[in-house]
Amino acid sequence: MKKEELVEIFSNLHPEDSTGQMIGEVHLANGQVIKTDSLRVDMDGGRIILSEDKSSMHEVNKRNWIQELIFYKNKQRQSA
Repeated sequence: MKKEELVEIFSNLHPEDSTGQMIGEVHLANGQVIKTDSLRVDMDGGRIILSEDKSSMHEVNKRNWIQELIFYKNKQRQSA
């Protein structure tokens, strides 16, 4: 998926799809599925970052997503 495709999807979400919890799933080659609520979209780097619950990066990744939202909101204010 390209960034512009992701932006298009998010900009045209149905209102019911724009609220609530997001869960990331990673499907491994051995059939294991890892689910996590620690996910972050890094548009600068072109990455979606998921951190497993037991990893040392789980909480850091969740906090970094909050920082991404702050950057976005500040950018919106500067454009207004």
